[in-house]
Amino acid sequence: MNIKSFLFAFLPLTWTAVSAPAHAMPYCALRDPAHQLFDMYPLANTYRSIVHTVDDNARASVSAALPFTLHARELGEHTLYVPLQKTHSLGIVHVRTEPGEWGLVEIAWALDLDLRVRDFRFQRCRGPGCDTLPAGAFLDLLRGRQLPEIRELLSDDGTALRNRLPGVSADEQALAVTVLRSAAKTIAVTGTVWGVDIARLN
Repeated sequence: MNIKSFLFAFLPLTWTAVSAPAHAMPYCALRDPAHQLFDMYPLANTYRSIVHTVDDNARASVSAALPFTLHARELGEHTLYVPLQKTHSLGIVHVRTEPGEWGLVEIAWALDLDLRVRDFRFQRCRGPGCDTLPAGAFLDLLRGRQLPEIRELLSDDGTALRNRLPGVSADEQALAVTVLRSAAKTIAVTGTVWGVDIARLN
């Protein structure tokens, strides 16, 4: 086999080997668990993780609770993180990825054990609001909310804000919708897939 034939035979295999892992990357992973967990839960001194599969049953459950559902690429094994103070569970952290106006938005959600929003951080974000929404009036509006209360902030079809929100400028509204959709999905999925684990943590 000459060098040209070898290259033509080898290159497709190289492309498959390089591209497959990128295509199969987990859709919700905490990029720096120790730093992010302890940032959102300053009293934590350790953490544990619980891995489960988000499957078609979870997708159906989200569809029943919301006017939108999980993308096929959101299915698969995902990790729930539990920040601990010694052996005491302080809450949970779950990362979800949501398509936004400027591309994929990765959000790390901190929830209490009753699945109320405590905090959130962007892991990946582009466009207006990436620096401002995780603080101030918008975060204050979200804190303590459960799924029905988050759902009330969105239009009936879940594609827009129901009303103008305090602390959200006109340029930030698209990202605010993305964040609210992510919050709703996160709570719905977490309650469905990790419900038994959270009951034990409680």
